[in-house]
Amino acid sequence: MSDLVEPNGTSPIVGAWDHPLLDPNLEDAKIVHSLDVLADVPGMGRAESAYRQKLRLKSWQYMTASTDTLFLAFVVGTAGFASNGFVYAAELDGGKVHKKFAITPLQMGTRVSPSSATGSHTFRTRGLGIAIENLDGGRRFAAHVDAKTEGGGQLTADLAFDSQPADEHLSLCVPLPGGRWNYTHKFAAFSVKGSVVVDGKTFDFKPDRSFGTMDFTKMYALRHAVWKWVALCGRTKHGNVVGLNLVDPTPDAPVSENAVWIDGKREPIAGVELSSQTDEGPSPWRVRAETIDISMKAVAHVSQRLDLPLVRHRLRHVIGAFSGRVRTANGRVHDLEHVIGIAEDYDTWW
Repeated sequence: MSDLVEPNGTSPIVGAWDHPLLDPNLEDAKIVHSLDVLADVPGMGRAESAYRQKLRLKSWQYMTASTDTLFLAFVVGTAGFASNGFVYAAELDGGKVHKKFAITPLQMGTRVSPSSATGSHTFRTRGLGIAIENLDGGRRFAAHVDAKTEGGGQLTADLAFDSQPADEHLSLCVPLPGGRWNYTHKFAAFSVKGSVVVDGKTFDFKPDRSFGTMDFTKMYALRHAVWKWVALCGRTKHGNVVGLNLVDPTPDAPVSENAVWIDGKREPIAGVELSSQTDEGPSPWRVRAETIDISMKAVAHVSQRLDLPLVRHRLRHVIGAFSGRVRTANGRVHDLEHVIGIAEDYDTWW
């Protein structure tokens, strides 16, 4: 069943759901691009479709997991002409980072499932293997990572991400400028169980003290994509599980991915403004919205750069401790103190 673009349709449904879609077939939407005139030419429609779906569609799944002493993040993604996989672990006491980043041509060694609700995502190249299994219709995930870090060490991870049957996930499809489209599935209230081993040292992730977030995205992206993004999950000072997913600028659409989760229940957030003190390194960040006032103290950071004739990629992730207040619709104020998460600075021509 096609959940977004109907048979013979050209545009996806714009909307939001409290669960991941089984078949978010955004790839079947028509967009304006250099070969779109071929779509209606007899015998050339398949060529146009292949170009659009293989080289213009971007898709990835990014996940984070944090416990008292370690923050872990990893991704499997592809832009069609190249694929990206990375993992990094930041020790929260001292900020030491263990990382492995890799970019491969086309989709070599890479598979991104069409959905976060079924199948699996894998990235394999020399020195890095990542596998994400989508379970229970996209409400649970199993992740396996094996990496030789850039410092010559070893990093392995076996983690289970669980959400409860009543938890409210967020999936949505929105238009982008220039006739482009974005589908995403976000959740920021996972319980995480398992272990991560870094250079022989084991970090245990226990469900009551370990938390996770995820971002599955399929996008007919703008040629130049720029955004700031924040994702975090932990406990408030009163013991509630709190999660945030915030993006700035927010696409001009009837629905938004900006949300807070309190014990698995989701509420929308409006008026989001994300700012970084500097554009480089582990800088402090400020998070403001109509119902949020939070500051982030940096613990560590990682970055990735790529410069090619037609592609320029800039990615900066700042791992930090978020403190401040979130007010929910019932008027209750939730105090955050040193909740671990990431702030992303993204600027890419692709």
